[in-house]
Amino acid sequence: MAYFNHAFKKTFLATGATIASVPITNPAGGSLGTASATGGYMTTASLPTYALNQIAAASTQVNGNLANNYVGFFTRDMLSVTTQQLTECCPLYLVGSAIYCEDKISPFLGGYQETNKSKLINPRYVSRFYSVDSCPPSNNVVHVGSTYASLGGGVTGGAISVAGVGYGPNSATPILVDTITTSGTGTGLTLFITIAAGVPTVTGIASLGKGYEFNDTVTIVSPTGTPTTLATYTILIATPAIAPVIPGTDCCKEFLCGETYNLRLDVKGSPALRFLDHNAYYTATAYTGCCPAGAIAPTPVDSTEVMILWANDLLNSPIVSPFFQIAIQDETGVIWYAPGTNAAFLAAEGADTWDNYVSPGHTTGACAGLIFNGAYVDTRFGDCTFQISDFYEKQPINLYPSEVDLNGDPCEFTGICVVNECLGSQAMGLGESVLRDIILSESYRQNFFSSDFRIREITQGNQIVNAINRQALYYRTYLQHSVPRFNNPSGTFDNDQYLLEVIFTSAASATTFETNATTWLDGCGVCEIENFDCLSTCSSIAFPALPAQCGI
Repeated sequence: MAYFNHAFKKTFLATGATIASVPITNPAGGSLGTASATGGYMTTASLPTYALNQIAAASTQVNGNLANNYVGFFTRDMLSVTTQQLTECCPLYLVGSAIYCEDKISPFLGGYQETNKSKLINPRYVSRFYSVDSCPPSNNVVHVGSTYASLGGGVTGGAISVAGVGYGPNSATPILVDTITTSGTGTGLTLFITIAAGVPTVTGIASLGKGYEFNDTVTIVSPTGTPTTLATYTILIATPAIAPVIPGTDCCKEFLCGETYNLRLDVKGSPALRFLDHNAYYTATAYTGCCPAGAIAPTPVDSTEVMILWANDLLNSPIVSPFFQIAIQDETGVIWYAPGTNAAFLAAEGADTWDNYVSPGHTTGACAGLIFNGAYVDTRFGDCTFQISDFYEKQPINLYPSEVDLNGDPCEFTGICVVNECLGSQAMGLGESVLRDIILSESYRQNFFSSDFRIREITQGNQIVNAINRQALYYRTYLQHSVPRFNNPSGTFDNDQYLLEVIFTSAASATTFETNATTWLDGCGVCEIENFDCLSTCSSIAFPALPAQCGI
């Protein structure tokens, strides 16, 4: 009968901190010296595998569980490798300390405190060696109309070029200051300054504004309000993040009185499908009101008010409102948030809510815009009912706004811009995923994670849960190798594949392990390490924090 190849994934925790001079004792009595580890990797040579457990035991314990775990490379004799042995292209074991901290069989060997060992790894049969960064998720941020991303020119940093002296009043608390003049065409920038001994210092940007260019200068009024005391603030534009997403595009759409404008928002992704069994969409309407008496033709209106009508209509929709946050950038470049936004957040951003907006009327050549942030709150299950099959959401929401006619046709309108500042991306290294990897790996070792609380307590299953912070992000290194079957005359000749996953708290903590593994593989002239890093982050405006996740 044919015997087909198998594939296994084995997970090792290397979440321990750097530690030095840990005494290592022999179970039969006597001392074996001391051991050290760098970032979860044991660096001391010629020690037995149970030294990993003793290093872990010397680290801080949390909830009775060894929070710090360690790995190392070991020879056929089960002794940690020397620097020379790493260059000799010899088969090695990858070994990790035990997750469990109690065992009645032996203080060092066997049972639950047995170290976690890989198959013997022949470096000539290593096919891949790669790392995956710990990456936070990125929300889909979409802009409609004229904003700092579509028009360009939002300000993310700068400095006072000539600070001067004698300004007042002195204040260690950041003071919100409006710009009054600019050397360019930008508008809407507001910033925070502090003043110490009469010298102003910029401490943060409140409103990014729009339309600024590199090395534009603006003059700001002293907090005393005296026009004769001015400071010059040099604007530094962060490019390409705040450059126009579509350079050269005119994103300024003129809205006329007496008209109704429709904005359709499509919400796509797993969260919407689980909520409705289909993708969500809603069409918001904005009526611009009657034209002024005596007007010969429809006249332009303040586009900020159109954006407010659209935003309110969308937020009132129970179909799409759970999946986004929204802000408005008015015709002058000032950011406005939704009514009900937390007051502390508004104060920190130097902003207000759009229900307090008072229209100054339309300015020729100026336009407003919407800023959508794809966001939602997902339910997660706590440890009390934990099952490895419990769902947890990883896919970000994707938003697709478009202006449409009464029939829902977006092709009738080309005057309004819709651009993506950030494309939604999934997180990498989620603690939820790492925990499930450990549970699967321990199951291969016959250490099953029981859903029965009593059995879980007996088998120390809770220590598996405590070993990982499910809210954290972890850096991972993978080594894939095969174990050939050289004698299989009655069936298919093939190789069993093993993927070894090593979990670290950060890229820095994995450095020593990856350096030693690379030296070992280079000795055989095999694969180089690959790296899957994070996507670049966006410099979008701040949005209020979402509520804490629920637990059932």
